[in-house]
Amino acid sequence: MTGFFTAPRIATGPGAIEQLSALGAQRAVIIVDPLLHRGDRHRRLVEELAKTETSVEVLAGDPGEPTIASVEALAARLRAFHPEWIVALGGGRTIDAAKGAWVRYACPESPLDTITPLVELQLRSSAGFVAVPTTSGSGCEASWNAMVRGDGGRPVELASRELVPDWALLDPSLPASMPPGLTAETGAELVAHAFEAAISEWSNPLSDAFARDAILSAFTELPKAVKHPDDLEARSALHHAATMAGIAASNSQFGAAHALAVALTVEDGPPYGRIIGTLLPYVAEFNYPSARDKYSALGGVFGASAVRDRSGVAERLRLLWSQVGIPRTLADAGVSEPGDREALAAVVQRARASTSSVANPRVPSETEFAELLGAAYRGSPVTF
Repeated sequence: MTGFFTAPRIATGPGAIEQLSALGAQRAVIIVDPLLHRGDRHRRLVEELAKTETSVEVLAGDPGEPTIASVEALAARLRAFHPEWIVALGGGRTIDAAKGAWVRYACPESPLDTITPLVELQLRSSAGFVAVPTTSGSGCEASWNAMVRGDGGRPVELASRELVPDWALLDPSLPASMPPGLTAETGAELVAHAFEAAISEWSNPLSDAFARDAILSAFTELPKAVKHPDDLEARSALHHAATMAGIAASNSQFGAAHALAVALTVEDGPPYGRIIGTLLPYVAEFNYPSARDKYSALGGVFGASAVRDRSGVAERLRLLWSQVGIPRTLADAGVSEPGDREALAAVVQRARASTSSVANPRVPSETEFAELLGAAYRGSPVTF
């Protein structure tokens, strides 16, 4: 089988944003997280683009998760301005919204829910894309995925290798103002993405290297960054680890924890990072019988004794979560338990529909997905 390794060009360090002046753009749009827009945090990007007399329009994204409607509105603004470059400044939601708008700008005839890895988009015939992450979690600045919400809040996952940004600009000073809770939740997100990449059926030696290093960095630096928010070395390490996790997952795929977390994430509910972090130990226990060799390869990260039995890695993850405030159960995380069989079946069907389940070491059945959810709500060990 032929494999392909994809990653953006990456500029790192306090001067990373200076790469914008090297784009040589005549027209660029900056899509900014609305909170950052109010704080004028995009000013540095505008000034950098102005060095080459680029005409710039700044658009504030919508608060909350991107929806098909909000993405369509952004795409309409892009068509009106006709940029050569799209620059996304913000966390995962903002970058995902910008990716969705990029697709609709370049392919107005292709609805978002029809996009698959097999669809030729030719995005760069319309515009290039730069991601400037301000949180250290999703890794979407390095991935070929994006998620928006469709009718009724249903998740619409976009997947295309063309969605990998041309540039990821990693300035460690940008996430420095994140509060401890957000630092913990985005850190849990990066650990989950890296771990699922490492045990994926589609993993490869290149993705494994990025995944292991991302997990190790998070275990070392996340408690420091949560306890001491002004620790810039820890912040910098986490910022780079998030991108490494994004590269790893983009090249080997997510797994069942991601599928369940997406299925459970709702507007105005607990954030995805908290949910996937809470779920991860239970999914780690579930996958162990089918991925012993992959777990063994992570002995240098979790400890040799932790990867010898089913509960070892799960407890090591829970120990990290206890240090940074990630809940042990979905109930403690604030996730409402499905009230009846029909509601539970709807969550399970959303998880089963996710392409992330395909590369999981054990592809859960509907019954197993439901049992995983039950264990995660109760805090019970996974023995099935």
